[in-house]
Amino acid sequence: MPPTILIVEDDRALASTLEIALAPLGDVAVAHDGAQAQAFLETNTAPAAVITDLDLPRVDGCQLIVWMRSTPALLLVPILAMSARNEEPAALAAGANRFILKPFRLAQVRERLQELLNV
Repeated sequence: MPPTILIVEDDRALASTLEIALAPLGDVAVAHDGAQAQAFLETNTAPAAVITDLDLPRVDGCQLIVWMRSTPALLLVPILAMSARNEEPAALAAGANRFILKPFRLAQVRERLQELLNV
């Protein structure tokens, strides 16, 4: 069974682009805000990795990351955080494994994700 990658991004066009670009690496699920991501993570098997924007409605990306790191079943799930602002220190402090600044090239996201998945 291919790994599941959860993309958490409120920009639907970007989420769709990432979904298509990352499909060769596994099954891709998409949530458009932090609350949707939490609901997905509570009701599904832990994904192989999560890619999350930090500037999200309802539950922001840093809150989502902190919640994941406090949830035993999600503690070791690799997290790639992304933002249009340089929020790398906050993302890493919250528990993200890596950070990428928007705008980015899709190849950068694939490379970082492959590093996290060790593929």
